[in-house]
Amino acid sequence: MTQYFVKKDLNPSFDNSLVPKLLYICNVDDTHTRFPRTMHMHDDIMEIIFVKEGKGSHLIGDRNYKTKKGDILIYNNGVLHDEYGNGDSDTNMSVFCCGITDVKLAGLPRNHLISKEQSYVLHSGEYASNIESLLEMMYSQISKEKPGAEEICSYLLRALITLILQIPQENFVLSKSEESVLLCDIKSYIDKHYQEDINLKSLSQRFHISTYYLVHVFKKSTGFSPIQYIIRRRIGEAQSLLINTNDSITKIAGMVGYDNTSYFATLFSKTVGMSPKKYRQLWSEN
Repeated sequence: MTQYFVKKDLNPSFDNSLVPKLLYICNVDDTHTRFPRTMHMHDDIMEIIFVKEGKGSHLIGDRNYKTKKGDILIYNNGVLHDEYGNGDSDTNMSVFCCGITDVKLAGLPRNHLISKEQSYVLHSGEYASNIESLLEMMYSQISKEKPGAEEICSYLLRALITLILQIPQENFVLSKSEESVLLCDIKSYIDKHYQEDINLKSLSQRFHISTYYLVHVFKKSTGFSPIQYIIRRRIGEAQSLLINTNDSITKIAGMVGYDNTSYFATLFSKTVGMSPKKYRQLWSEN
C-alpha cells in the first residue's frame, strides 16, 4: 500500500460568495441530436456538453468545430451556438448536457468557464472516464429523485468543473484584420436585429460593401450565408420558445420575425426536419 499526503491547502477555484448550481441535466441520444438545434444562446446560465458517442459539427461564438467522442463543449452565458449535422447520414451522437448557474471564476465574467481567447471545445483524453462517471452519477441522482440529490449534485458539479479546469486548453490568436472586425460588426448587428426585416441589400448598404463581398466574408467564417444565418438564428430562438413556453406557434412565429405562420412552419420543417408542433411534442414527451 502506498499512502499519499495532500501537499497543499485547499485553494478554491470558485468565488467564495457563489456556489455553482445545477439547473438541469439531460442524457440525450441520437433520437434528439439528429435534429439540428440551431442558433441560440442562454441568459444567466452556461452549459457543459460531453459527447459520449458519435460526432457532429458545432458553431460556437464565431468558430466552427468538428466534434467527436470524448469532447467537452463549453457554452458560456450569452455565447451563440449552433448544433448541426456534418453531412454524414448518421452521426449517432449521444451526449450529456447540464445547465449551470452561479459559476464565478477569478478573472472571468459570471457563468463563463473559459475566456473567449480559448477554444470552446476541449478534448478530455485521460479525463474522459472520470468526467462521464461524474455526469452519470448526477443524472442518476436527479432522474431517480433520490433523497439529498440536490446536495450530492452540488458537490459532484464542483468536482466536474474543477476536473475540466485541469484539462490543457488551446489558446486562439484573435485576428484584428479589417475583415475580421467587419465580420464581428455584421454578426453583432444580425444578432441584435434578426427579428426585423433584414436582407442582403440592406446589410450591404449599411456596411458599405458589395453583396458579393458580404456573402464571401460571412460564409468563409461561419459556414453560412447571411440569409442562412438569419434563418437559423430565428429558428433557434423558436426552438427555445417551443421547449420552454406554452406560447402558440402563431405567437412564436411573430416573436422571431415571421408574420406568416405557414411560411414559418415550412422553414422550421426544412431546417429542423419536423414541424414545430412535432418538435414541441418530442421534447415535452422527454
